[in-house]
Amino acid sequence: MLEHKYMEVFVDGLTRYFKHLDEARETSSPSLQIGSPFLIDEASTRGLDYTGVISISGENKGHVFFSANSSLLKIILLAYGAKDLTTSKHRDVVGEVANTIAGNAREHLGNHFNISTPSVVEGPISPEKYKLSPRCFVLPFRWKSNQAELIVSV
Repeated sequence: MLEHKYMEVFVDGLTRYFKHLDEARETSSPSLQIGSPFLIDEASTRGLDYTGVISISGENKGHVFFSANSSLLKIILLAYGAKDLTTSKHRDVVGEVANTIAGNAREHLGNHFNISTPSVVEGPISPEKYKLSPRCFVLPFRWKSNQAELIVSV
């Protein structure tokens, strides 16, 4: 099961990412609302419209998932000044967010925490394809009133 200190690293990465977006948009008040984390088992099906998947290897093995609705991804793209809001761009940005959050964790956890390049899933995450740890945590959050989840299975 994921240790509490690891969970804090992922929460920090999530917070830093969306704080950066708020600053880029020159938003005076933080718009990230983090819900209470909860545990799920390996048979659970999670995932919103798009999910960026980072595989973890080394001392720790598993996956980090950043899952978001299309509306949230559109706002992220607009924050970066994108004009192209197509499905392919939604796929790109969800993978990029997952990669950024996992990369932040790697900075804190060291070289033994190896991360893959992101892959992307549309719709629910298949427990058959992405084996979850016996117990992993889901961190629900909202940004600009749009729902998303960070799922950590290490």
